[in-house]
Parts: sequence; structure tokens; C-alpha cells
Amino acid sequence: MPPRTPRPLPSIRTGDVVVLLGSSEDTEGEVIVTMSDGRYKVRWATGPDYRDRITTVTAGEIRKKI
Repeated sequence: MPPRTPRPLPSIRTGDVVVLLGSSEDTEGEVIVTMSDGRYKVRWATGPDYRDRITTVTAGEIRKKI
């Protein structure tokens, strides 16, 4: 059995500002926790349905703000 290769570092890290994908509104927030299972806790700063909320999302639901 070949040796296991380490998991690549996530491209999204705690403290990054991210944008919610697939949202018709401008929704951005800050990653406050990077979880070991590839999910993230985000504190949302903008967006009428998300502002001042904390949600758990996957990397497929967000992208880094450029």
C-alpha cells in the first residue's frame, strides 16, 4: 500500500473575507472557524437574509473575495 499523502491546505482560511455563491444578493462575510471536515463557520456582514448571522458552509458554497 502506498504511503498516504497529506491533505492539501485549504485555499480558504480563518480570517478570509468570502462571498456566498448562488445568492442573488450581495452577501459577504468573514470565516471565523475552519473545521476539520472541510466546512467553515462564516459571520455574514452583508445581505438582507444573512447580515449579523453565523452559518456553517462548505467550500463549494463560498469563494474568496477578490
